[in-house]
Amino acid sequence: MSYAGISVREALEKLNAPNNGWYLPQVQRQYVWGARHESEDYVCLLLDSLLQRYPIGGVVLWETDQKVPYRYFVQDYVPGRYARQVDEGRWGAAKALVYDGQQRLQTLYSVLRHRFNGRVLHFDLLFDPAIAESDETGFLFRDAGAEADPRYLRMTEVSCLRCNEDEKVDLEDRALVAAADDKGLKLRVRRNLSALWDIFVDTNHKSIAYFSVKADTEKEVNEVFRRLNTGGIALTQLELVLGKIKAVQSDYEEKLWALSEAITRKSGGIEFSSASILQFFYLLIKSTIRISEARLDASDIPAFLDILDNDSEPLVEVFSGYLNGLLSINHASIVPRWLAILPIAAYLTELKRHGHEWRIRTWDESEVRLVHQYFLLSQLCDWNTQTMVNAFAREAMEAGRNNWSFPLDAIRQIAVEKNRTGELSEYQLLSQPWLATKMLMPSRSYVFHDNKPQVDHIFPLKLDGGDEAYQEAVDVLWNFQPIPAEVNNYKRARHPGEFFKATDGSKYFGAYDFIPDTNSELWDDPVRFVVARRKNMLAALESLYGLVVKTGDEGF
Repeated sequence: MSYAGISVREALEKLNAPNNGWYLPQVQRQYVWGARHESEDYVCLLLDSLLQRYPIGGVVLWETDQKVPYRYFVQDYVPGRYARQVDEGRWGAAKALVYDGQQRLQTLYSVLRHRFNGRVLHFDLLFDPAIAESDETGFLFRDAGAEADPRYLRMTEVSCLRCNEDEKVDLEDRALVAAADDKGLKLRVRRNLSALWDIFVDTNHKSIAYFSVKADTEKEVNEVFRRLNTGGIALTQLELVLGKIKAVQSDYEEKLWALSEAITRKSGGIEFSSASILQFFYLLIKSTIRISEARLDASDIPAFLDILDNDSEPLVEVFSGYLNGLLSINHASIVPRWLAILPIAAYLTELKRHGHEWRIRTWDESEVRLVHQYFLLSQLCDWNTQTMVNAFAREAMEAGRNNWSFPLDAIRQIAVEKNRTGELSEYQLLSQPWLATKMLMPSRSYVFHDNKPQVDHIFPLKLDGGDEAYQEAVDVLWNFQPIPAEVNNYKRARHPGEFFKATDGSKYFGAYDFIPDTNSELWDDPVRFVVARRKNMLAALESLYGLVVKTGDEGF
């Protein structure tokens, strides 16, 4: 066996082809290039490497007609769109599964035949490679709805042309419009078109090397797969564990995606990834969140299957019933330390397994308050290391099995022993203002824009006459209020005392918390207003959650 060559066009026509097509094995990791920072730059460099006839690495295939599960390549790529499993009836068809080269092939498939993050790959026909820097290419992405420009050639158009002279001449006639009457530019356009044609239309240039492996057993294939990944980006421990589970239940990953999507939907928008769900299941089974493929025995696999089928409800309850249901948290960015959430989910899981009441909203207030206190302390006091979360979960699971209250005292003691504070201080609230604001006003929901919560400074930063000292005094948690942007923009830089008395502003008075009536003298002095509101908010924290905050009141 040795490497053979295939053109870009021929490779694209192989992907997802119904007869002897190229597909993805279930054990393969999901596509990650699109999630990279500056992913468009990576894509353009890949295409430029092909155009300049640089090697882009080989593709390794497993040719088989064995009955094994496999997945389609994604067409239009967008974050969160995953390669889905084909119907089980097709598992025994003749096919080639891509064991190495998925990222490159998926990228080419999306950008040359479909879309990438809603954008379309183009080539600048006036690009001059002779004067370009080494990291500059003629490739660029434009929005799908962008106005057509003869200078920019859609690569989806190029890659679908038939390889004959009539098509080539027609393409050149259309492209030369970009050069107008400039002979030098016309020559550049022709040269660029010729290079694009040779790589992306003509099948004579074999740009992609591929190596076919024929094997009959899973053992042989897994050994090939293991060796292939020794020289590239190694699979993560989580991916290795998931691969073992999928070898027993091929659609397990898809079920994790479905559970992740259900959490987002039922929580009002909190995203909790399939990887995080699997880490939680690993915690329940192996008593640690540090995933290790070596520690996973074949006897553990049924437990993973059982948890997903029978014990996922308590995890959903943490998001829908607790975080969103009781605290109106609707976005993952509000919660800074997600590992610390897992002991709560572990506690609910053990309650459910042993026939106890696990739905938080049905508990007595005193029981809920313990969870509230743990949540706040774990987030604001940074109780989030692997060692602490493992120890917290063990305490929580024992308490759940015995139907005891959530073990806050034991957990607090562990945190103190790990050199974390067990008490809440004011500086910790100030360091996490979005979470603190949300907890102080649990009936209010944030509205998000570009993953940022929309918050109003009650006394605006840009108030007329406000100097630097004023801005510093009002740019603080105690002056924040969750408010949709349209209200904030309407209020703008107006003095709040005047705004709430005015006809157009009085209707918004009820949307604000911890503020005095409109006739109060506190509106005349921003500093006194902030001091008074701070006092009210700290009192509310104690009233709502039973937490007393250590303050430095000598500074007020």
